[in-house]
Amino acid sequence: NKLADRLLQLLRLERQYMQLHRDSTVQSLTVEAELVGGAVEWRDSPLVLALRHGHVLMLDEADKAPLEVVAVLKSLLADGQMLLSDGRRVLSPEAAAAEGSLLREEDVIIHDQFRVLTLANRPGFPFLGNDFFRECGTVFAAHVVDNPDAASQLELMAPFGTSVPPHVHRRIVGAFDELRCLVRDGLLAYPFSVREQVSVIKHLQAFPQDSVGQALGNVASFDAMDPVATEQLRSAFARQGIALDAAGGAAPALTVELAREVVLPAA
Repeated sequence: NKLADRLLQLLRLERQYMQLHRDSTVQSLTVEAELVGGAVEWRDSPLVLALRHGHVLMLDEADKAPLEVVAVLKSLLADGQMLLSDGRRVLSPEAAAAEGSLLREEDVIIHDQFRVLTLANRPGFPFLGNDFFRECGTVFAAHVVDNPDAASQLELMAPFGTSVPPHVHRRIVGAFDELRCLVRDGLLAYPFSVREQVSVIKHLQAFPQDSVGQALGNVASFDAMDPVATEQLRSAFARQGIALDAAGGAAPALTVELAREVVLPAA
């Protein structure tokens, strides 16, 4: 999202933002409910506004949308036509010219500068979305955003951990790069991203008394119930000189403290 926002900022293009999800419908794609003066009013969605005014429509989480919503979106982008829920029609300039006297004043003509920037995850675990590229790939110019290289990761993490020693930054980057290689080889299921690395650095910045292993617990505890995955994580971090457990490398002992017994007075 930040990359897309920065790109549009550099291009000086105004955008409309729309996030899709599993409950998105064809109607919610074109209209939105708004509470005005205690009454619900229906207004054009960011999609319709972008169509009319020539803005860039940023569609986020497109892989989460139901297939019928994706089909309507594909029809709009491929054919330049769509029927809105209130009876208005969305037409391309060519289709509008062909309509002649049949063109209605309320119809929406697609602006020449209208563009769509769609963000979608790959299908499968852990995102569990639909295969958006299979459904709509023919109407988009697809670009895969891979994880940044080590130098870029260090530059990205630096502002979040100004008091964290540089060698800790480098070790964390090396460990997570190895985890991503394990995912590529099919040995781990969850594709760890830079988001988890930043989370670890922010933890160490806020709690300098904690060890790196304790900070990693925030992102690695999900795999604690899987002995094979846990061992893969432990080995990857150990090769970078990081103990996955608490400080010193030894797992913290679980203790149970009982409260002092108090005899209640008789009724």
